[in-house]
Amino acid sequence: MRRHAIAVIAVVLLLGAAALWIRPLEVGWYEPLKAACSRLGPFMAVLWLAYNEVKRLPPWLLATVPALVLVLAIRPRWFLIALPIVIALAILKPRAPSRR
Repeated sequence: MRRHAIAVIAVVLLLGAAALWIRPLEVGWYEPLKAACSRLGPFMAVLWLAYNEVKRLPPWLLATVPALVLVLAIRPRWFLIALPIVIALAILKPRAPSRR
């Protein structure tokens, strides 16, 4: 059900972006709404396509990525430090013991 909801949200956002592009509104918040729809629509479409892979991500990574985005929004120069740390955490995670 979640995958279907993501698809519906993606379609609505993409249709909203197309509608705002074809027929702009006369209000002041038109441009941010158009930008949000045109950026989040494709993102949700990609999330819909990759939903099965995203479900397999480890829980610690799902908590780390929003924290990384928050840090980068506050301090953009920390990107050079934060990205290698996240990559190292992804590579150096403990492996399950192999059964022989």
